[in-house]
Amino acid sequence: MRKTDNYRKHHDDLRAIVGRLEPMLDVARITVHPAAVSGVVRDLFGKFSVHLAIEDSTLYPKYAVHDDARLRHVALTFQTEMGNLSKRFDAYKHAWAGPLAIGRDPTGFVAATREMLALLKARVKREEDSLYDLIDKAA
Repeated sequence: MRKTDNYRKHHDDLRAIVGRLEPMLDVARITVHPAAVSGVVRDLFGKFSVHLAIEDSTLYPKYAVHDDARLRHVALTFQTEMGNLSKRFDAYKHAWAGPLAIGRDPTGFVAATREMLALLKARVKREEDSLYDLIDKAA
């Protein structure tokens, strides 16, 4: 078992939620039935909030002081560059906290969600491409 298997599993779970959510990002469809997309967004809120909290408070700080200089550098870089994603995600969660908020501005919701999903996907890709293998090798 790799040290990063649980994090990789979180990423798989997030990709599954994103795969359910992206096809729903249609303004006309959301205008008619905002509650349908709201349930999937709640799933994203739950999974991504936990994932961010674990990585930002545990994973990055742990490896930011690791003996391996390359791993330490990557972890510190990620902590610096991606540390504000939690705040941005919290603002997104607050703005789109349910079907009423989504239904009031479906166009804004779609734009905000596409932006958030792009940030999420970029973070997941960078972690998998640059950080997780270093962690596994250092273990």
